[in-house]
Amino acid sequence: MAGDLARRRCRTWYAMLLRLYPRPFRERFGEGMAQTFHDLCREHKDAGRGLFVFVVWAFCETFGGIVMENIMRMNQMGKTMLRVALAALALLMVPLVASRVVEGWNWPAGAFVRVYILFFATGMAYALIARKMGAWTYKAGVGLALFGGFALGWSTMVQTADSGHPERLWYLSALAVGVVGALLARLKARGLALTLFAMAATLALIAVMLPSGAPPDMARRMAIGHGVFVVLFIASGLLFRQASLARLK
Repeated sequence: MAGDLARRRCRTWYAMLLRLYPRPFRERFGEGMAQTFHDLCREHKDAGRGLFVFVVWAFCETFGGIVMENIMRMNQMGKTMLRVALAALALLMVPLVASRVVEGWNWPAGAFVRVYILFFATGMAYALIARKMGAWTYKAGVGLALFGGFALGWSTMVQTADSGHPERLWYLSALAVGVVGALLARLKARGLALTLFAMAATLALIAVMLPSGAPPDMARRMAIGHGVFVVLFIASGLLFRQASLARLK
């Protein structure tokens, strides 16, 4: 009796799993797959073999088929989002593993969520922006700007989490300037050049006006780091300016 109940539950769960297939595939093959699963469960019962290993194998194989079928039916945007999401997940493994092996690395769960969003947003921004432009200077400017923005966001969150000084989140206002400027510029090279110069100026102003509250050695390292970010944003702005001038020729 208990075995019959377990088989019914497995068939119910398998039917629910099949609903994850794209609708055209499910309407064509779903009923046959469910019947095959039912028949194999009955064969295992008649042979006196347990269901656990078979059910795990069947569910894993079916789930793999679901993933592949959905990928094949995705449009280009969906495939891009999937690739970026998987790449962001792979990169997230670095801080996740480090939190287990590095002493004192005690991030809360929310920090990992924010880092994943940062990875994903950076990857999607580059994928969507750079592929529309043919000029190498524009693509290089996008890559440099996103790298600088990502590094600034990462370092700011790490320093805020480690030091407990939320006022350091003010450095993220430079990224806000970048987002607003990019929207106003409609991703045109000339407007993006001005945006990157504004980001560099904003970051330099915050670094000068906001007290670090850190020991002298650490404060000096932070100043050098902020200087590097300013240089990155200026270099990106110059690349966008070059791309803008090239279009005018």
